[in-house]
This record gives sequence, C-alpha cells and structure tokens, in this order.
Amino acid sequence: MDNAVSDIPLAVDMDGTLILSDMSWISIYKVIFRKPWLIPGVLFNELTGKRAKWKRDLAEKLVFDPAKLDYHDNFLEWITGEYARGRTLILATASDRIVAEQVAAHVGLFSDVMASDGDYNLRGLQKAESLIARYGDKKFGYAGNSHHDIDVWKHAGQVIVVNPENGLLNKIGDSADIVFE
Repeated sequence: MDNAVSDIPLAVDMDGTLILSDMSWISIYKVIFRKPWLIPGVLFNELTGKRAKWKRDLAEKLVFDPAKLDYHDNFLEWITGEYARGRTLILATASDRIVAEQVAAHVGLFSDVMASDGDYNLRGLQKAESLIARYGDKKFGYAGNSHHDIDVWKHAGQVIVVNPENGLLNKIGDSADIVFE
C-alpha cells in the first residue's frame, strides 16, 4: 500500500463494517420489543423522514455492552495496526452518537466520532459531505460495507470494503484498494 494513501485519516463505518450487525436492529430488538408502546413514535418518525430522531430516541433508552457485539476480527486487527503506526482513525456512522461513542470507547482506537445526532442522519451523501468538509475531497480513506457507502467512496482517497453486501463489489468495480470479506 502506498504510504501517502495510508497516512491520510481513515473514517470507519460501524454497522456491518466494524461490527457484523446493525445497531438500529439491536436497538429495535432491545428497546421496542421490551417497550412496544414506543412503536408508533418510531414509525411516525420513520415515515416523516426523521430517521435520526427515532435513532436518538432509542439510543437514549438502549442498554448494551459493546464488548458483546460481534466485531469483524480481521478488519479490527488491521485497523489496530494502522492505529499503532500512528494513523488517525475516525468512527463515522449513521448510528446515533450515544451508541457510537460507547463502541468507540470500547474499541479504544478512534480519535473522533462522527455520527447521527437526533437531527442529522449521517449516511450516504450526508456522510460524504461531512467528511469532505472536515478533511477535503480525496483527503481521507473510508472503510464501509454498503451500497449507501458508494457516495462516500466517490470522494475518498482510499477505498476499503469490509464485509460487502451482495453485489457491492460489482458496483464499485476496481476502485477498492483493500477488501476484507
């Protein structure tokens, strides 16, 4: 790997990338199934385009142990090496900041967390715009796993695909610098 590329900050997606699950589904399972009276509010917020709001509402009620999540071991080992080399790592996720900060604290490798905040859902183009505003176009690497990440990779100086969704590698073609299956 080119040292210049590997020295740029690396933004790491959480759901499906760092962890092999999705915190929205974990939140729904751990909160909604135990408190079904919250379902109408979640549905209302989803249907009115306020996804970040219901994520925050559930995050405020969610109790979980980040150590019990299933992490992508090979990728986690690799970013641990990048961290040891001095690379700046940022957890950049559409999950709510309350949840993301708990995961970041557990992992202990991230210098910052960029996440949804109750008003702003950090996914797709919104995530790309936030990373560009902070680091500049092509001045950050990005590790993700989803079709929603394509908008981010278009502006990343390094494309890392982890645990790719079905058909994703076909869509991004040869642009992937590193792939962790």
